[in-house]
Amino acid sequence: MGISYKVLIIDDEEMMRNLLISLFSEHGHNCETAQDGIEALEKIKKNSFDAVVTDIAMPHMDGITLTKELAKLNSNLPIMIMTGYADEHSAKLAIEAGAQEFIKKPFSIDEFIIRFDKMMRHHMGEEELLALSLTDELTGLYNRRRFFVLPEQYLKVAYRTRKRSLLLYIDIDNLKWINDHFGHHEGDQALINFATILKKTFRESDIIARIGGDEFVVLLESNDENDEILITHLYKNIKDNNATGFHHYSLSISLGVSEFDPRTPSSLDELLSKADALMYAQKRRRWKDQSQIRI
Repeated sequence: MGISYKVLIIDDEEMMRNLLISLFSEHGHNCETAQDGIEALEKIKKNSFDAVVTDIAMPHMDGITLTKELAKLNSNLPIMIMTGYADEHSAKLAIEAGAQEFIKKPFSIDEFIIRFDKMMRHHMGEEELLALSLTDELTGLYNRRRFFVLPEQYLKVAYRTRKRSLLLYIDIDNLKWINDHFGHHEGDQALINFATILKKTFRESDIIARIGGDEFVVLLESNDENDEILITHLYKNIKDNNATGFHHYSLSISLGVSEFDPRTPSSLDELLSKADALMYAQKRRRWKDQSQIRI
């Protein structure tokens, strides 16, 4: 049957709403409805939708105004506008407002589905391209480009809600040694294994990224009771990975942690700089200890 979408239908005519519900249901999609733009905005703010289909002429808030408001909330939301007007001016206004598709009433069921499917295929293609451009190809984590976009909003919310956050700056030890002794394929596998460990350790709501060859960062909400437990859990997961004996080496990391305190907020660059310095300080101590042992 294909992909199932959650669609919000907005039309002041009950007959049209029911027709579209029946049509979408036959094609495996789930629907909610609103009678005008104001009701639609309330639903959009409370729920997540994959697409919007709206009439252009409605009381209280018309489809063009609604589309402009939706574009402010989510510029990537696919919007299809229906209209009983025959003039091309309406189509031009709809596209300029941010709609991806435009169809004139009355329309055939086949034409409607073809246009809707075309809109969603185009949208999914753009979403996939966007995801590829923002994702590290090897590990599946966010890449450097994406990381420097996401925390801006994250830290604004943390400041507004007065919540502390932690930034972890992590470097895999001896990745060059692994590459030199076992080949770059094994080095890549070490990076993939560590990314899996990070996903296992932290929550989906945490921002996890690979920002360099062997450098990773995690931005997460801080809780005094759980901060130390999380870091301990990270080291335990690394130890468990090493205990499997599948590799000729053991993963180890150097780690630096900086704190975002909403009472004295720091910029992302300041958080990174501090965590990076602490990470390298730990690495230098480890090198010094190893040198003393060899002597």
